[in-house]
Amino acid sequence: MPLDIRVIELLASRICHDLVSPVGAIRNGLELIEEMEDDEPAGGGFAGEAIKLIEHSSGQADRRLRVFRLAYGLAGREQKGFGDTRASAQGLLEGGRTRLDWPAGVPNDQLAFKRGAAKALLNVIILADEALTHGGTIAVAATGDEQSGRFTITATGRPGALKPEAEAALNGSVAPADLTPRTIHAYMTGRFAEDDGYRVAATPSGPETLVFTVEW
Repeated sequence: MPLDIRVIELLASRICHDLVSPVGAIRNGLELIEEMEDDEPAGGGFAGEAIKLIEHSSGQADRRLRVFRLAYGLAGREQKGFGDTRASAQGLLEGGRTRLDWPAGVPNDQLAFKRGAAKALLNVIILADEALTHGGTIAVAATGDEQSGRFTITATGRPGALKPEAEAALNGSVAPADLTPRTIHAYMTGRFAEDDGYRVAATPSGPETLVFTVEW
């Protein structure tokens, strides 16, 4: 389905919003280095703190860029296995309050040859992380083969449900003019999945469990 310029601009806004904090911290680290005294021992005091800040923030920015490349770009459709997708998802959650339970070998790498499979799975994991505002666990499971199957992404933690506006965006029952930077990822998750022939659903299962399914 055709997308208007507003949707594309919102997507860019989302990327910039997520990158501005680590990039800003890198700049702050560089300013600390510039303010250091010339005779300060390398690796100590202000220099040590600045270097740690730069390393942490640049690593965070790099991990997010890898995720966005697979989730929003063509690269996500060209995966020949789930290794890079799993690593990107782990990197996204690293240092946060949400843990990823994604066993090696799940799904079978043969499913990655199905158009858009890795992309759909990664986008739903990002959506599950957004739903767990207080942290928790995201577990990945899969059944079936290339002809018929399902990915199951179980988000355990509060609040255990998508916000109504995010659910409407995921289902495509919201006009592009009503989208916001907070709902654009849910909207694109649904539209990417539809374009590749997948059906995505989010179903609460108890007060602290939200089950996402990607079916084909």
